[in-house]
Amino acid sequence: MSRVVVGDNKITNKYTSSHKGVDIGNKGGVNDNIIAHSDGIVINVVKNKKNDIKAKGIASYGNYVKIKHYDGYYTLYAHLDTVDVIAGQKVVQGQKIGYMGNSGCAYGKHLHFELRNPNDKRINPTKYLYEDLPKLIILYQTYDLKKKKWLPNVIANSNNYAGNIGNSVGALYIDNLIYRVHDLEKKKWLPFVNGRSDYAGNKTAIDGLQIKNAIYRVHIKNESWLPWVFKVDNTNDGYAGIYGKEIDLIQIK
Repeated sequence: MSRVVVGDNKITNKYTSSHKGVDIGNKGGVNDNIIAHSDGIVINVVKNKKNDIKAKGIASYGNYVKIKHYDGYYTLYAHLDTVDVIAGQKVVQGQKIGYMGNSGCAYGKHLHFELRNPNDKRINPTKYLYEDLPKLIILYQTYDLKKKKWLPNVIANSNNYAGNIGNSVGALYIDNLIYRVHDLEKKKWLPFVNGRSDYAGNKTAIDGLQIKNAIYRVHIKNESWLPWVFKVDNTNDGYAGIYGKEIDLIQIK
């Protein structure tokens, strides 16, 4: 049994330069439960799609589930018949997340399975169908405006956070991810930074944070933690922070 399909299954279409995933079918055509490869958080769900062989792009996946795992990687499960989870839900390895189908651009019942690295780039998932995901440690650190120094690195997904409560964050470093901050004084978003190529911030107070392909939250100085953020866009829940209020702690999953 693979880590993603229950029962006696096999690869029916391999990973190639033009097919950035593997297709899996059940030999006996029974027990088609799709299960989570590893522990993680569901970050995207699409339901109620029918078969459409003309569908392209994201629509070609039909019904699908995307999970962010605690080592920074993502798995995606496409062409589902039904979906049994919701966005924001925590799942554990082996938990049923849906049922195999042929929604979207599919020519028969199967699972299209993808593995993506922390920058959301698709990589060959074949060897991981029966193995744990790659281990990746993402470190991040903040600049303490009061102490005027960089604080120690913190490991993402470790229940720790970066910063000193009561001391405003003025800049941020994050390994392997793309991110930016909102400058409170200038009242604008600063450019995105990729990994440790530079730090995000001007070493002045920040009041907003965006991290692509991550789950993150911030603590408002003298107040409390804000909700976890799962995406990056221009909506109210597409960034962490409150304009005009200084951030003193940052946490990344």
